[in-house]
This record gives sequence, structure tokens and C-alpha cells, in this order.
Amino acid sequence: MDRADAILEAVQRTYDAAVSPDAWPSALEAITDTARGLRGFLVVENRLQQRVELCLLARHDPVHVERFAAAAEAGMLPSWISGIGVGRAVRSSAMQTDRDYARSDFYNEVVRRNGCYHGAVAQVSDTPTHRGVLSLCRARGWDDYGDEDVAALQVVLPHLTRALQLRERIGDADLRAADAEAVLDRLDAGVILADAGARPICLNRRAEAIIAQTDGLSSGPAGLAAALPEETRRLQHAIALAAAVGAAVAGLDAASRAASAGTRMQVSRPSGRCPLLVTVIPIRGAVAEGRRRPAPQVAIFVTDPDRVDVPAAASLQERFGLTAAEAAFAVEIGRGDGLQAVAERLSIARSTARTHLTRIFDKTGTSRQAELVRLLMRCDQPMLRDG
Repeated sequence: MDRADAILEAVQRTYDAAVSPDAWPSALEAITDTARGLRGFLVVENRLQQRVELCLLARHDPVHVERFAAAAEAGMLPSWISGIGVGRAVRSSAMQTDRDYARSDFYNEVVRRNGCYHGAVAQVSDTPTHRGVLSLCRARGWDDYGDEDVAALQVVLPHLTRALQLRERIGDADLRAADAEAVLDRLDAGVILADAGARPICLNRRAEAIIAQTDGLSSGPAGLAAALPEETRRLQHAIALAAAVGAAVAGLDAASRAASAGTRMQVSRPSGRCPLLVTVIPIRGAVAEGRRRPAPQVAIFVTDPDRVDVPAAASLQERFGLTAAEAAFAVEIGRGDGLQAVAERLSIARSTARTHLTRIFDKTGTSRQAELVRLLMRCDQPMLRDG
């Protein structure tokens, strides 16, 4: 599997995990593979309850899970992690010398005992209620992580952050609840509830936008369709199989049941953009009696790896300590326009625009406009939008 395929696989598995908690271990393994790491570690702390809520290790001996969780709860994670900001991947060697790292309690009591040394680290969430840290490691004697490894991990991080936000905000919400449509409409991922014939019954706003673009997925009298006939056949087969499993149809073999538990596929787009990532899962026990319309039998989650939004000004104020004026300026710069165009749009002098940009550089740790735009594009957006 080449690097691009590994990244797409990691993004797909990450969104699978957002709706299926049992899929988190395989998602972490796929993320580890994007940076060609040996092992992976993901911990989410519940700050309100002062406990570790999620602790996952990829390719670690299970005995180390408790050790990592205890270290996180005891505050042994390196202090520099909280200073790198959410959504930024770094080499641990860039933040702490090998000598200091080798002397630290975290290395000697946790990392070394599991045969690890070099690290690629990111803070994947930092809210008043939760903090999440991702760490990928390589063994001592291996080469340190290179720029391409860190860049590959960087591509996956916004998707991991969104998946964790979805996990945090809706938890184990039942998609069959009476108010499920209101919840689904607030998701930043496309969600389609369909019947066994691939005919949509309910689409959230994001899914409606994806379908309206007719760039990969479309909907007609025959139900959902992909741009390529072979992909349409695969999609409709996956939907039919998932519906059969959800209805507990007798006679399905074990392979069919396993495949339909979370079928993943890529849907090509005529525009040439990255394929849409599609996950098909059954809605178990769906019944149609007493309903004014058919009961949905399948849930289809659609994500767009190319879609990245400019963050809101309030988010930038909170994250980087910008003033209201600087945050508004940063939002406009994030749209990719030049300094003069932004100054005119905000009705400010060019000298004021330069001052804003200089201060934003200082507060975000950037030095060039292109670098700032890349940072803003990586800032995570809530997967669950405000109502």
C-alpha cells in the first residue's frame, strides 16, 4: 500500500470508529501506518471527571494499556505537548533533546519498557471537558520520523479530531430515536438513511449538498448511484447486504454478516478530486409497521477528504489568543486572498492590515502568509454543528 492509499484508509477507518467504538483499534493501526510507525498510542482524558476515558494502543502488548493510562492520569505526559496546539504533528526530538527525553520519567517508566524511542506526537483535542493526545513511536535504532512521515500524519489529524468530537458530543446516541434527524442534520459528515433498495429516506444537510454536486454520488429513481457503474454495483450490493443483516434475514453466511457490519468503499469523482469515502452500516431491528413512511434500514456515512473549512473567528480568538479584529482578519486571509484585497474588504488601511498580519504571525508561530493559511486550514471544525 502506497502512502496515499494508507492515508485514505486511515481517514476511512477513523470515521468508522466515530460511529462504531469497536473500530477504534483498527483506526489507530491505520493512522500509525500513515507515518510508518511501529506502535501507536491514543489517550482521551475527561477533565471534568479527572479520568482517562479512552486509552488505545496499536500493536502494543495489552499489559501496557494500564501503564499508559496511569501515566496519563498522573500527569506524566511531556508538558510540551500542550504547547503545540491542536492539530499539529511534531517530532518529539524537535521539542525535547534526546538527552532530556532519555532522562524523563515518562520515557523510562512507560516508553522504554515497551521498546519505543522516536515519537511523532499531536494534540488532537483540547476542550474544557476533554483532552486527547496521539503518539506514534518507532524503536530505538530506527531512523527518526522524516518530514514526509510527519506530513502524512498531518493530513489525517483533522479527521481524527472531528471523529473524536463526534464521539464526545453524541456518544452512544441511538440513530433510530425520534429526534435523530435533528441530530443528524447537525453533523458535518454526510449521513443518508436508506432502504434496502438504496432509495434515500432521510438525508442530513451535508449529504444533500454532496448529492447536489453530482460529483461522485447521485440519487434517482433507482436509488443512490456512483459515477462509475462498477462502483454503483458495489454500493448497492453493500446496501442490500447491510439491510439483510439489520433485518436478521436467515441464511446469511458469516462472511456476509461480517462484510455488512461496516462496508467501506471509495467513490470516484469525475472532477478528479479525492474519492468520497463511504461507509455502509445496518440499522438493526428496523421495522416499518405504524410508520407514515418506510423505516430506514441502512445508514450511509459520506466524508470528503478534500473538504476543509476556514475556522470561525471566535475559534481563532480562543485558540491563538487573537483580538477580535485580528481573528476577523485571519478568517479573511484564510480564504487565500492577498493583503490588499483583505484590507479593502475589511475597510482598513494597508498599514493596519500589515500590523494585524505581523501580530497574527507572532501569536500563531508562523512567518509567512502561505504558512499561516495552511495552519488555518488545518484548524479543526466541529463535526457537530451548533443548532
